[in-house]
Amino acid sequence: MYKKTPSKNSFKERNEVSVMQYFAQLSAICQTLIRRYPLYFFIGMLSCILTSAILAFTVMREEDSSNLPVFPVFATEGITKTTTAIIGSYSAMNELEELQRNIAVIINKDSLSDRDSVQLTHALKRYEQIQRSLISTVDTPSIP
Repeated sequence: MYKKTPSKNSFKERNEVSVMQYFAQLSAICQTLIRRYPLYFFIGMLSCILTSAILAFTVMREEDSSNLPVFPVFATEGITKTTTAIIGSYSAMNELEELQRNIAVIINKDSLSDRDSVQLTHALKRYEQIQRSLISTVDTPSIP
């Protein structure tokens, strides 16, 4: 006399479970086939790769490859001059530091010999030459 009618929620749950079961069965079938015939699947995979490579280099190749974009060539002359100037400045700075150390050692001595005086004179002249060359390279504009 009393008949039960299924609710919408129970129908939806049953439908989702059946889809999940279908995918689980399909997955199990695929796994069994791969385990049973691995060589055929490997050969099929290699043939797909080979076919793709052949198609990419023959059939799907564009006829006119001269339409490649041409990028403007940058003038590297200024960059090279700037780079060499930077390297030259760095070596000059290293030489200046060495000269400063030598001058400080000579000045800190209690008594100076003739040799020390000559070394100090040469070091100060060289120090002044390097500073003038650095100032003159800074004053000349470089072409970028």
